[in-house]
Amino acid sequence: MSTYYQGKRATTYNRTWKAFSEKTLTATLDYVDTLRLYETPRGQEKPVRILDAACGTGLLLKKLASLFPQAELYGIDQSPDMLTQAQKLLADEPRFHLTQGSLSSSRIRALPYQPASFDLITCTNTFHYLDDPQAVLRGLTTLLTPGGQLVVEDYARRSFPFPWRPFEWLIKRVDPQHNRAYTRLEAQQICEAAGFHILAASDFSAGLLWQCWVIRAALK
Repeated sequence: MSTYYQGKRATTYNRTWKAFSEKTLTATLDYVDTLRLYETPRGQEKPVRILDAACGTGLLLKKLASLFPQAELYGIDQSPDMLTQAQKLLADEPRFHLTQGSLSSSRIRALPYQPASFDLITCTNTFHYLDDPQAVLRGLTTLLTPGGQLVVEDYARRSFPFPWRPFEWLIKRVDPQHNRAYTRLEAQQICEAAGFHILAASDFSAGLLWQCWVIRAALK
């Protein structure tokens, strides 16, 4: 993603994808189990810790900060230019910790976090980029605390009569790092194979062209 979301694509991302981001990030936030999050076992007075994997320009982190005013928030993204935009958006808040890093299957184990560091991990609009989503999710399992939760969201592969094959061909022409899109059921199976138990899942629309899914899961 570092080679695509750079320069103008990074600086204009929030404007270009404003409506899409609002719908997908709202769906993601609706799937966070706030009660479960605060009941997650942790040391006395230890704040909730949240990681947004592939945080992009920091839009979801900003929303999470409002939802969890005492939380420590971490974001990691492969694109330095997207992180620059995130730093600008989050400049007035000391609770944010942004890091450059890759979610590729070969590097997921090298993320700069200790095991069982996070009570919540989010990953939005990124599944279609992952070279091996099962391996990436398996790597994320090591970062969750006991009782922690994962919320993952992305756009879905669509079925007939929607012309998905030429549509995805066009996506790859515009964004060569696109790997493939998954249906919700496929994404659920990948989560389960990676060691997660599905708590909730649903489909939703993010516009005429985009059908999406969102999943909340916990460690088995």
